[in-house]
Parts: sequence; structure tokens; C-alpha cells
Amino acid sequence: MRLMNNDLQNLVMRAYPVEGYQLEGFPRDLSGAKFDVVAMADSAADERLAKLTKEQVRLEQEHMFQVLLADRFKLRVHWETREGDIYNLVVAKGGPKLGAAGSMPWTTAEKQWMGVGDDGEPNVFPIHEQCNGRGRCDFFGHSCGMDQLAESLTGPFGRPVHDKTGLAGKYDFRLMYRGILEIDRPADSTIPVPTLDRAVEDELGLKLDKAKGPVRFLVIDHIEKPTEN
Repeated sequence: MRLMNNDLQNLVMRAYPVEGYQLEGFPRDLSGAKFDVVAMADSAADERLAKLTKEQVRLEQEHMFQVLLADRFKLRVHWETREGDIYNLVVAKGGPKLGAAGSMPWTTAEKQWMGVGDDGEPNVFPIHEQCNGRGRCDFFGHSCGMDQLAESLTGPFGRPVHDKTGLAGKYDFRLMYRGILEIDRPADSTIPVPTLDRAVEDELGLKLDKAKGPVRFLVIDHIEKPTEN
């Protein structure tokens, strides 16, 4: 594994399954520090990983990265669950506007973004996002469940999103957006591309309702710069 010029907060988020809003207690003096991480597994570890499922490999790699951060950065953490702000993803007035799985062919651009596997199909988590340098993002899903859509919206909206749509199928969709919340856009804005919350409602027939619920936080107890190799 080789990670170059990564900030420490992103390294912690790579080691633990958290979004930025879930990370607490990160010291300000380390927030802008950049590091290179080069780690190599031995042949025995490679052989062991080769026998695991993709999910098992992901979990094992997370654990190894946690051990690395504990060793080199003296990282200590604990988990806390508290009531906080969440969103419930629900069906908007007028009903959903999602196509059934398989109804939306892959575009050439989508295949290029995702790469193609041995079977000729893109290597893809059901949802992907591609943003250009001007802030406009393309957001698409293929054979996507509503729980997966809710999970993918959690990061952009900065709080947990729970599926309350009652839609049990798999769906295809495609939308584009610029910015997250319509309320944050100036009233006299002439930007033709909708914000993400508006695009979800107008193009998918869904909406996000504010609510309260349990939120899990990863609390940093201790972290420090590593010594030189």
C-alpha cells in the first residue's frame, strides 16, 4: 500500500468506517499535516488475504491500517453513540421517479469512471459520484437499493440518512447537482443546476426529512506526529 501526501484526518477515516461528521476530538494542530504511508505485507499475509471474501479483505485491511496508526501515530480512540441530527429519506409527494434495475444503460463516461471488470461490466458499488472542478457533480446508480442510496447521501449531507421510503426494489437513476442544500443558495442565484436536496426530490421523487436519532461518533483520545523513520 502506498498513500502519498494524505492528511492525517483522511488516514483515520480510511482506517475506521466513519464520515467526517463522526470524527471528534481531532487536534487542530494536526488538521493540515500531510504524510506519506508506505506499507508492505509479507507473503504469508498475502496468501491469507487471497483466501478471504472481498468483505473479509476490506475488514482485515481496515484492521491492519488501525494497527499501523496505533503504532506510528500512537492513535487511541473510543466510540460513543448520542442522540443527534439525522435525515429520513422518504417518498416525496407525487411518488418516486426511479427506473427499475436494468432500465438505464451504462454510458461510456460511467464505464470510464468506474473501470471494467473481467466480465465486461463496470467495477462498481451501486452508486457513484463524479464531480468536475467547478463544483457540478454527476450522481448515478445502477441496481441500487434504497438503503444503499441513503448510505451514499450520508457523506454529502453530513449526518446519518435512514431509508424510510418503504421501497424494497433495486433501481437505476441519474442526476446532477451543484451544492448540497437549496437553503444555502442565494435567492438571486442564476445557477441552472439544482442543489442535491432539490435534485433528489425533483429527479428521484424522494426527499430528506429532518429528524433526531442515534448518531455514532469516533472520539480521538490521543494522536501525535510520528517520529522519523
